[in-house]
Amino acid sequence: MTTDGPEIAAGSDGVLTAADEEADVETITFAEWRRARPFAGAVLLVAGGLLVAWPSLQVVLSTQPYDAYPTSSLGTVVGAGIVFVGVAALLRPERARELGVLGLVLASVSFLVAFGGYLIGMLIASAGGILCFAWRPTEEYERLILDEESDKET
Repeated sequence: MTTDGPEIAAGSDGVLTAADEEADVETITFAEWRRARPFAGAVLLVAGGLLVAWPSLQVVLSTQPYDAYPTSSLGTVVGAGIVFVGVAALLRPERARELGVLGLVLASVSFLVAFGGYLIGMLIASAGGILCFAWRPTEEYERLILDEESDKET
């Protein structure tokens, strides 16, 4: 459905004000948001971290607290750390290089403490760390950052 006149949107209380009509809100689509971040690397880090943590977490949950091997709980902690690094790469794309290196280090450590989630989790997390390390900001991302900085100055 198309309208011939200007678009009118109600405020939070349902009453239109002059400020609501004049507000020029720029919306960003998911595709634009995704392109401005190391999305593939972050998703692979999260998936790899879950694969590393899952077998260790099952061992920890299925045994008594004093019967579980210490390396089982370390595997869960390392897997959670890899997931955290993946989420941080999505939220802080300007730190993607450092987070990619940290993801690679944690994936390597996961081999020692959790057999890398049967090696599959380690390989997936390593690929995600490499993609985060290799990611460069797009022109869209730089434009968005420059727009935000100019808005803060005014």
